[in-house]
Amino acid sequence: MKLLVANWKMNKSFNDGLRAIKSIKKKIKNDRKKKYIILPPLQSTLYIKKNLIKDDVIFGSQDCSQFKNGAYTGDISAEMIKKVGCKYTLIGHSERRIMYNENNKVLRNKIKRALEQKLKVIFCVGETLISYKQNKSSQFIIRQLINVFDKSDNFKNIILAYEPIWAIGTSVTPKMNEIDNIHHTIKKTMKKKFNILNIPVLYGGSVKPTNAAEIFSLKNVDGGLIGGASLIASEFCKIYDTL
Repeated sequence: MKLLVANWKMNKSFNDGLRAIKSIKKKIKNDRKKKYIILPPLQSTLYIKKNLIKDDVIFGSQDCSQFKNGAYTGDISAEMIKKVGCKYTLIGHSERRIMYNENNKVLRNKIKRALEQKLKVIFCVGETLISYKQNKSSQFIIRQLINVFDKSDNFKNIILAYEPIWAIGTSVTPKMNEIDNIHHTIKKTMKKKFNILNIPVLYGGSVKPTNAAEIFSLKNVDGGLIGGASLIASEFCKIYDTL
């Protein structure tokens, strides 16, 4: 199964989001071999769902609280996310790690809360430019994995996404062999540390219609996590066609 995830970030509200999804639905469909998942700003999700004639779009949240419920102003719990109608949640995106200082303990708690609600977790890993230039990408990413997962986790509900921090929104992508090697390292690490075979690993970081086919043809790449290009429905659909 190939997956293409649209991370709209803090863009597209209500009618704008609804128009985009209607446009996407006209051009592409989910099937047994590949699926697309949309992560709108959460306040738009319920509105969009209610205004779609057919409930055939898969939604996810861009984040999830580390807490179950209570006095945590601004947070949205995994239970609330599920009740809105989301099936997936994104955790560990570099923007959350960097801008909100989310450490391994916070990320571990978020994963636990999401799995308790049987949400599917899309967990992001990715190295800094310094680590990349020092040829320490693999070590950096392995630490990100082993510090947040536990053997008791339900790995059937976990998808990984490799996003090199230095490539996000820069129009720069790693070399194809580098992408494939990192994806292979991630899968090998999950097998060695947690006895998990063939965990899905998506690639994100300046994916666009012109490079998508080459990236998705790589042996160890199972789909994409798309940021900027997902905001333009026609671009996202072109990328989906290359899966």
